Amino acid sequence: MTRLVLFLTLLSVSISVYAQSGAGIITGTIRDAQSNAIPYATVAVDKKKGALTDESGGFKLNNLPAGSYSLQVSAIGFQTQQYSVQLSEGEVETVTLTLTGGTQNLDEVIITSRSKSESTANLTQSVSVLDGRTLEQTQIVSNNPGDILALTIPGLGTSSGTTSNWGQTLRGRQLLVLVDGIPQSTPLRNGSMDLRTIDPYALERVEVIRGATSIYGNGAAGGIINYITRRNDYAKPFSMRTEVVGTGSLVSPVNTLGGRFYQSFYGKAGKIDYTVSSSYERNGVIKDAVGDPLGSTYGLSNVATYNAFAKLGYDLTPSQRLQLSYNYFSSQDKTDLIEVLGNSQKGIKTTSAPGTPIGSPPGTRWNHNAQLNYTYDKLIGNTSLGASAYLQDISTVFFYSTTFEGGGQSTIHSQKKGARLDLNSPFTVGSSLQGSVAYGVDVLNDVTSQPLLDGRTWVPEMNMLSLAPFMQLQTTLFDHLVYNGGVRYESMSIGVEDYTTLKPYNNQTKQFGTSINVKGGDLYYNYWVFNSGLRYNKWSWIRPYVNFSQGFSVADLGLVLRAARVNDIAQVQTSAVVVNNYEVGFNSRYKGFTLEASAYLSQSKLGSSFREVNGFYVVERMPERVYGYELALTGKLSSQVRVGATYSYVEGKRDGNDNRKFDDPQDSYIGGERITPPKYTAFVTYTPTSSLLFRLDFLGSGNRDRFARNETGIYKTYEGPVSAYQVFNLASSYRINHSLTLKAGIENLLNADYFPSRSQFLMLDPYYIKGKGRSFSLALTLDI
Repeated sequence: MTRLVLFLTLLSVSISVYAQSGAGIITGTIRDAQSNAIPYATVAVDKKKGALTDESGGFKLNNLPAGSYSLQVSAIGFQTQQYSVQLSEGEVETVTLTLTGGTQNLDEVIITSRSKSESTANLTQSVSVLDGRTLEQTQIVSNNPGDILALTIPGLGTSSGTTSNWGQTLRGRQLLVLVDGIPQSTPLRNGSMDLRTIDPYALERVEVIRGATSIYGNGAAGGIINYITRRNDYAKPFSMRTEVVGTGSLVSPVNTLGGRFYQSFYGKAGKIDYTVSSSYERNGVIKDAVGDPLGSTYGLSNVATYNAFAKLGYDLTPSQRLQLSYNYFSSQDKTDLIEVLGNSQKGIKTTSAPGTPIGSPPGTRWNHNAQLNYTYDKLIGNTSLGASAYLQDISTVFFYSTTFEGGGQSTIHSQKKGARLDLNSPFTVGSSLQGSVAYGVDVLNDVTSQPLLDGRTWVPEMNMLSLAPFMQLQTTLFDHLVYNGGVRYESMSIGVEDYTTLKPYNNQTKQFGTSINVKGGDLYYNYWVFNSGLRYNKWSWIRPYVNFSQGFSVADLGLVLRAARVNDIAQVQTSAVVVNNYEVGFNSRYKGFTLEASAYLSQSKLGSSFREVNGFYVVERMPERVYGYELALTGKLSSQVRVGATYSYVEGKRDGNDNRKFDDPQDSYIGGERITPPKYTAFVTYTPTSSLLFRLDFLGSGNRDRFARNETGIYKTYEGPVSAYQVFNLASSYRINHSLTLKAGIENLLNADYFPSRSQFLMLDPYYIKGKGRSFSLALTLDI
């Protein structure tokens, strides 16, 4: 390993010396008015070439011919400023530049809106952006995306701390996970393993649209989480990062030690930029606050995770770009632990002990993603074009279960082939009306099934072909009033062959029902979905908005098919769910603080959740109403201290007698698999020097008790009461020098002894598992 690092170091120095021969260099540091370093600032040379500052505020621009240059320096929370630099041939010009704070903080720019890029100030619904700085800080404690997003995204449910994000909904509804726009979710049969589909190290940022949206089609009834991977616009010809991490329990370290290794190479040379990275992680035994091993169902004990990522870009011209990317992810349970079953009704936790598990290792066996992108920024009339084609192939194995006759394991297999065309045309009418029109089409073939590993059919193969043209209009009226509106037409067909259902399991009698022979056929869906919203941007201290948006979802069709009790698919209620989402909110900026608030009402004529009826699980297709509100506050107390807090509340009910009212005796609350308790989070970061960082995160889950015990004195599945709990995490990092950084994190700092909300509401013994006890991570990072 030492020889490899030495070789790569010498190679990078050689490349750097060669590239700099005969050319000038501008190097320097970006600081604020109090002389504190500003990390992650953008330094652009005449808006063409540039660099991002490191954590010490430093930057370097290589291979610059002699001449005069205009540097544009920008950073979130500061005013963008211009600086002039005169450079002679072969000269190294060192500068120290200062940014001043201003009331006009920079707005985040997102690409998930389907425009080329879109300022959040011009969007008329709730959007969250998890930037690279926050992602890197929170990752010190946990590398699980479900944990990171629960801490940082309002409206997203708390994490279960497992490999599964089932029950971690967004605003009480199903969410769609993407990687650079490629769907990772399997909405035709949602396995809820989609948040763990890429190593966070490969990410530049995460963009989240909260609330129903049709921007990417099927499966986004609750919103979208889009992982944006790294791109090297301002990199050197060759750079590398190596990180070695050790993990384990601080309560009972025996058998808990694990580790993670990450390696990346990246750079930009002329018209070519590239990123190649790989990671391997192997956990030890995960223990709770008293040192007992956690239960093994969806557990992270001894899980081995692999990730390989590559992205190659080529700038054909200054306005045309070709990009090829590939991501491979695998995460499987390699544990030698077996379940020690507890009792959820009596409050006895499920743990694990050494033994040989039954069946094949559960987890994601593979997840392949490949995408080819072409962009052209300057077509006729300054229209921009983006075209992409992608492939995805995922196979996920679930744990062995005795709820199948004779026992068995199911596996979700999904193959997607898709193409996407995006165009964006700006326009100006007169002197007071300007805007843009985004339009295009999505084409997707998704083949999904859920058989058992022994060959039995649980969910038959569903072959979906979707064609969806769309158009979105954005315009600014009277200088400050922004309008967003659009339409999408979903035209979808799904072919299903004849199949036989498995015998359903009765949770009360512990007996099996009867199988049904179901005649297959073709299902057709043709829906128009709309959105329309307004935002008023005249004042920075308050920018209100109102929005209506619809989301389309073939609501987990696999659930409906596998629970069929009729002998013809034409008699199964397979209608799609169309969600109407109404939202009102505002954001406010004042003296370095930002406050965001939103309230929403989400309605649909049909639902698609499981519910236990007489011991069997049935799919409820009743009308639903989900509502809630969210608050988020962030700001700087000083140049060294940043703080933030969020609060999220969501509730939902079903209309049992379909009379458009939700307060009748026949109506019922939606279970915990969809509706999470109130969530509140907070953080504080302290940077006493440019090299030292501390971050304290807090997550709290509130109470939810909406259901009574049944006539036998037990709670039904999904209806267990949830009691409140709180968890603190501490992260720290110290930059030893320009290349080396030491990181340390403590998860569950106060060693809270608690059950995550999913363990409580589910009321199934295998899932009645405690949360992770106090644990550590220690990392050393080398940047060259």
